[in-house]
Amino acid sequence: MNKQLPQLSSTKHPKKQIVRPGYWLILLLALFANSLQAKVLEDTDKADKVSDHFMSQIAQGEVSAAFSLIGVYLGVDAAGFEERGKKAEMSLSQLNKTLGKPLSYALLEKQAVGNHFYKIIYLLKYESAALVWEINYYQPQEGWKLVDITFNTDINALFK
Repeated sequence: MNKQLPQLSSTKHPKKQIVRPGYWLILLLALFANSLQAKVLEDTDKADKVSDHFMSQIAQGEVSAAFSLIGVYLGVDAAGFEERGKKAEMSLSQLNKTLGKPLSYALLEKQAVGNHFYKIIYLLKYESAALVWEINYYQPQEGWKLVDITFNTDINALFK
């Protein structure tokens, strides 16, 4: 018997909107101010360790703690990140009621775009389903900053 997986995504695709030039200045100032407060990871080995710890907490059901701890390396808007963390916690709670608790997680792939972007892709495994988690970092100068965490059920995208 196949269980239908609910379509989950930690991101939404907003409609196109006209943005005033002043908006970009405010956004850049907010990003700059937030980036001054964020801790940075020295290298990709540190990003690997932090990301692995994040996934171990997710697998144990400690979603709020996982987002809080990794959030200290955040290089983008903290309010938006916290909101995504709350949505992830609600979605995973709902999924756990349907599928049971996660069995384990596995590192699938690491990708880099030069010395600028770094992505780590994990699989969160359930008995009859799996979630793909992507953790993205950016290095503006020296040190890596967390810029995004997403998850989805699109395992077909893993096949190349």
